[in-house]
Amino acid sequence: MLDVRPLLLALLLGAAPASAEDVRALMLQARALQLRGGGEDPTAAAALYRRVIVQVPGSAEAHLRLSEALQELQDADGAVAPARQAVALAPQNAEAQAHLALLQYQRAQKNAALAPEAAKELRLATKRLPQDPELWARLGEVSEQMKDNEGALKAWLRLGRMRPGFLPAWERSLIHARALQNYEGKREALLALNARNPEDRHLRQLEELAREQIKAGYLAHAEESFLLLASRVHDEPGLWENVSLIRLQTARWPEALDSLAKAEAMKPSPTLTFHTARALMNLGRFEEAERRLRAIVAQEVEPQWIMDGAPMLYSEALLLQGKGKALLAFLLKERQPHPRTDGEAQVFKTQAFISLNDWKSGLGALKEGIAKYPKIPFFQQAAKLPPKYLEYAFFSRKEARATLEQLHLEGMAALWQEFQRWDKCLEALERARKLSPVRRVDMLIMESQAYDGLDRHAESLAVLREAQALEPANPLVQNNLGYLLLEQDRDLEEAAALIEASAKATPDNGNVVDSLGWAQFKLGRIAEAEATLRKAVELNPFSPEVRKHLGEVLVKQGKLAEAAEQWDRAMAFVFPERPALEKRLGELRIRIAKEQAAKTEAPASLAVVPTTKPDDDEDDQ
Repeated sequence: MLDVRPLLLALLLGAAPASAEDVRALMLQARALQLRGGGEDPTAAAALYRRVIVQVPGSAEAHLRLSEALQELQDADGAVAPARQAVALAPQNAEAQAHLALLQYQRAQKNAALAPEAAKELRLATKRLPQDPELWARLGEVSEQMKDNEGALKAWLRLGRMRPGFLPAWERSLIHARALQNYEGKREALLALNARNPEDRHLRQLEELAREQIKAGYLAHAEESFLLLASRVHDEPGLWENVSLIRLQTARWPEALDSLAKAEAMKPSPTLTFHTARALMNLGRFEEAERRLRAIVAQEVEPQWIMDGAPMLYSEALLLQGKGKALLAFLLKERQPHPRTDGEAQVFKTQAFISLNDWKSGLGALKEGIAKYPKIPFFQQAAKLPPKYLEYAFFSRKEARATLEQLHLEGMAALWQEFQRWDKCLEALERARKLSPVRRVDMLIMESQAYDGLDRHAESLAVLREAQALEPANPLVQNNLGYLLLEQDRDLEEAAALIEASAKATPDNGNVVDSLGWAQFKLGRIAEAEATLRKAVELNPFSPEVRKHLGEVLVKQGKLAEAAEQWDRAMAFVFPERPALEKRLGELRIRIAKEQAAKTEAPASLAVVPTTKPDDDEDDQ
């Protein structure tokens, strides 16, 4: 059989068949003479590569190796032309692009005017070889040389993610993130710098960040920061107290109790006692809360807000347990008057009298409250009663007492709502309803929330329909009813119309605008939904729900990178759907990475002239 291999090789080289073996031999010989090939004569290697190029001018590999040999001879300027020719002949080749980029970086170190060209080539190289740490490091350095903070931040962050233990990458990321006031970059860098054996200055910087996160409302991120600090600084109760405050604010009561116990074990304080009582109250453990609060209401304590808040929380604990006598004894004999809380104490006093069926004293306390504290909702509602209901002579009549008891039960329902004890809230509202056939929209809205909290959505819907019949133009009723219809995927056109009316009445309400955008999305009006939800983000930038919805719209439109950004911002907050969104965000990032990889995939081999495999040790430095 005829041996066609020399002919095929010659065709690949673009040269005559007779010279093919000479070309192969020249390339192998030249490679052996290069420093990186183990040789000691790059001058001779360069001469041989030039002979190959004369015979095979289209050989990208010959141009690349010539550039390498010239670089070994410290002739970086002379090495540029063959490097560029190699890239021009094989534009998809990663090795050639990386060599040109690093060559230009080398030249830019001596001539700052060449930095923009070096940055350009390095950016192209990182697209071809995104996992090469040296390329990212050099891009970071050149970006700094050009005073390009954004480019430097991106490069150093990328390097840090590839080499988490390489602290200089995170240090430099932090510098540029601060210069740009880039929150995400600063957060990522500080978390990495404190991940293992942190320096004191990094711990202080992380604490500063945590306080900034609290101020901005990024409670999930703040909790993460404080937990990391607590794991590094083992004798600071304030760190665990801060974790507890976040957990209290986000209604995670068992977790809050756990972190409060850790803080108390280090250093008990009235503040920790008060916060522990709050958590216990929200878990329905009123008797335990009462005991803890009793220990601080009986003494002078600091700070002032504890002095004000503890007696009121203690009063709520007694009232919710039905301990009217103990509550009156405390309010009338032990509690010290204070202007900031006297009105609230008057409400508790009135309710305590009514709960004990002491109608005369209850009526007296109610009239005093109407006169002294007319802005408190409990007394505002009482002031709407017919005047005769507030006269002692009329008060012996059954309907007057029923009205007073109804006021008390509605007040109790509001207390149960405060602690999200929806069963008790609903029970109080049902008892109040039996006392009077008159229905008020504010109570109907509370009743609807109670049914929702108990997952009785059909009944919640029915109650909102009743509220709609009473006040069809009430914006809150319109929004709540419309959103409930959306969540149940029913009557979407009606839902949208209701929410549109609510948004027209309250155009600056971010929650309502969010509802409108979500309605438009569900109806397939995607472009409108995007515009509406962008407005909702402006009105309510700290709402995870709004950013979650906007992300959904952007995914639908194929704007995946921005969708991931919106979901990532949502993750700064604490909300019930956070774990599910975190999973979806991870899946979205994988999808984005796959799509980006597909765009950059291309044949990378120069294989025009076979040579020995170059030494790749430096690639992993």
